[in-house]
Amino acid sequence: MQRQQLADSELIQLYGKIIAIVVLLIILTVLAFRFMGGVEQVSSQGLKVEHTRLVNVLAMVRSQWLSQGRPDSLLLNWSTGEASPSVKQEPLLLNRQGLPTLKHADEAGCWQLWLQLLGPKPNRVDVIVVTTDNGPACEYVSGNGDKLSYQLNSGRVSWRNND
Repeated sequence: MQRQQLADSELIQLYGKIIAIVVLLIILTVLAFRFMGGVEQVSSQGLKVEHTRLVNVLAMVRSQWLSQGRPDSLLLNWSTGEASPSVKQEPLLLNRQGLPTLKHADEAGCWQLWLQLLGPKPNRVDVIVVTTDNGPACEYVSGNGDKLSYQLNSGRVSWRNND
């Protein structure tokens, strides 16, 4: 009878370990889903953060433009020392008000403007070139429908939430 009791005892310990592992996996799954929800929430704020950055960068560009005697273009240097020195940077074209503008208002030009002002392209963002009452504008649209718009003629920057 002792063998049977010993086998039963081992089996109960095994069941206890299996139950503990299942409970641990359930807890980790719940935490993972909550974390992923938080990541989605943070990534949806991406264009809102870029809106603030763009407004600040435009103010710095205009300040540089004024301090350098109102040239037609500026060479901005946003390098962190990590980029290779062989990368050639294009000068930023400016209009008469000292606002960044494009040679050609197209998708490639809008992406180039983004790169010159804000650095690397963000993930999951598309660009649309639209014509408004104030002239052409570059609209950057995130996956969740948020839009960041830059009016090329007036320099107006706006952010619209999809909610």
